Amino acid sequence: MARRAKPAPRAASTRPRLFGRKAARGQLPPGLGVDLDLLAASQPAAAVDTPRVVGTGDVAFRRIVERIAGATRSVDIRAFLWRDDAAGNVFGEAVLAAAERGARVTIHKDRIAAVYEYAGGNKQSFFHKRVDPVRGMQAWVLGAVFRKKGSFKQRPNPLAAAILEHPNITVEHHRKRFDHSKVYIVDDEWMCLGSMGIGDNHLHDWVDLMVELDGAQHVARLRQRMAGDDEFDPSRGIDFLVHSREAHRPRTCPMLTHRLALLDSARTSLTIEMAYLGDRRFTQALARAVGRGVEVTLVTAARADVLGNVNRATCDTLRRLTGAPEHLRIVHLPRMVHSKVVVIDHRVVDIGSANFTRISHGVYDEINLYADHAGFAQAVEHEIARHAAEGEVVDDRVRYKRLASGLETAIMAYQSRKGG
Repeated sequence: MARRAKPAPRAASTRPRLFGRKAARGQLPPGLGVDLDLLAASQPAAAVDTPRVVGTGDVAFRRIVERIAGATRSVDIRAFLWRDDAAGNVFGEAVLAAAERGARVTIHKDRIAAVYEYAGGNKQSFFHKRVDPVRGMQAWVLGAVFRKKGSFKQRPNPLAAAILEHPNITVEHHRKRFDHSKVYIVDDEWMCLGSMGIGDNHLHDWVDLMVELDGAQHVARLRQRMAGDDEFDPSRGIDFLVHSREAHRPRTCPMLTHRLALLDSARTSLTIEMAYLGDRRFTQALARAVGRGVEVTLVTAARADVLGNVNRATCDTLRRLTGAPEHLRIVHLPRMVHSKVVVIDHRVVDIGSANFTRISHGVYDEINLYADHAGFAQAVEHEIARHAAEGEVVDDRVRYKRLASGLETAIMAYQSRKGG
């Protein structure tokens, strides 16, 4: 059972409070406690080489499309999902226009994700028009478990064909690359990353969180980290948490160690907006934080599109492990939360493509931004507070279907069998 979130009284502290009445006309409800003057002062507009929150939905989508439309030299896209729907075609038109102007475009598109494209959204894949037997069977099983009947009749798309044939565009889409990252880079000087894929559900329905970063040095650093040429270095202030199947030894994931260490480093607060849960190592780390007296706020969907019962079981387990004290707040949103973000002590941000699941650590390639920047952290918490305002705070047992949870866990275990 859940209760409607109530607005907290205005406090002198600048710490965000992630529960309140539903937002009206896109405004924050009273009592969320974010000091916008301090936020603006701590993140001046002139600091263009520091991360900035882009947002979610059409705001983030427009920002990415506009930057691609303005590309003069290059565009580099790493996309897990790319649906053949209205949003997917708008994005494709921007890519094709950039190539027509002479920009070199490289698209990294994973064939693994075709299963989810066949089984979700409008069930049409932008690039993977041939449904091979293995992907078809996997989509059928996924649809049977999650009650989302897949489509094995893919309509041809002249725009996708034009992109695949264009001399200025390279599309890597035939291999199973296990690349779950979502990164958009323009002219080697600007990047946008986070949880947003390419499709109408990301544009209109789901809660995502995207951030942008200017500076050729940051793009170069990301590529250095992806190649495995240097280790993660939090002393830099801005760095990248990366798992790469090509750069890292099989059955290892240094990203996992760093992310768990960040959770264990929390002393006052953890603000988390997460799509998929289920990895016990993260559940236990959150329970340890609650046990230390850390204020933990977890924002997730009341019913995720996949792993919905695993998510609910994890929330219930976390409440049982900790005794559900007041400083543990779980907020369930009525729509899909697809973000993957953690804010530690209102200062450090871990945001990108990696979930709290085993498949995100040792199986999939993932890219997260690490930023030690108080102003940016408050901006991220402010955005999460806006999302949380439409949700409900859990105040009782979280009900879930045990058999369905077991099936979802088995599917995740099968998908993670090659991981660490």
